[in-house]
Amino acid sequence: MSVQIRRRVFDFLAQGYRTNTPQVELLPDGPPSPASQAQLGTECVMRWYLSIQGEDSPAVSQMVCSQDATMKQLIYRYDWAFGITPIEGFYWNWQKELPEEGALALHVVLEPVGEAPEAIPISATVSALHPSRNTKGFWELAWPKIPKTAGDMTKIGEPAMPFLKYLSSGLTLTSNILESQVENEKNWFLYQFLDENLRCPTVEWRINKKVLVEYGPLLRGSLFLAFSGSTKSNPGSVRVLLRPQIRYCVEDDISFIVPTDTLPDDQQIYIEVKPVDEVAPST
Repeated sequence: MSVQIRRRVFDFLAQGYRTNTPQVELLPDGPPSPASQAQLGTECVMRWYLSIQGEDSPAVSQMVCSQDATMKQLIYRYDWAFGITPIEGFYWNWQKELPEEGALALHVVLEPVGEAPEAIPISATVSALHPSRNTKGFWELAWPKIPKTAGDMTKIGEPAMPFLKYLSSGLTLTSNILESQVENEKNWFLYQFLDENLRCPTVEWRINKKVLVEYGPLLRGSLFLAFSGSTKSNPGSVRVLLRPQIRYCVEDDISFIVPTDTLPDDQQIYIEVKPVDEVAPST
């Protein structure tokens, strides 16, 4: 088993970014000559960073009812990162124009390639560095439970997420969990749906503008997956694909700018995950 990571940085121009029909043009050779101030409000230029990492050969779980205490559901963590920056000559207050709610939508698409075991979402988080402006962090809340010896470090996070001890990759819980709601204000929420074109399950993080303002324009999150099914009858793989989106259309809460839709298939940011049968421990 091994952890795979895919990264990409690209520039793009979005025309009519405030409308419900934005047009995206990739800029593979970098940004053009700087736009005049008159063009601001109708088109914009951005640079995005995307990465995703996780186990590419996870073991399938046996989803059966059993009284056997040794049976467990194997859960694997897939981490994504997404960052935005303006480009010299095209500086603009891109955060100010975002709507307060649903400014970003981060999709992780679970696309089967051939007959593949089922990828089952178990949980998901957004992580942040603390202290921030207003939010008490995960470590501050969990500090009394944090172990004192290095030998116990693998159990950090277990009081909040008991299944973390079943992670088989080398990834650890290195960031604070960003609460989905602080007092009466939402930071983010999760949503699952069937992708219309790819015809496969998709997990969405819908993230509010407040998160970008308070925590910065480089976001990180994790999706915890289990895999179910026979690898003999379902020998295919699952493509775990990252698809970020940004919204400036205030009249329509589903009109997002999706630059990755213009990327060729071989330049998409995804991990090819091929589940395997669980290997019995040696005695």
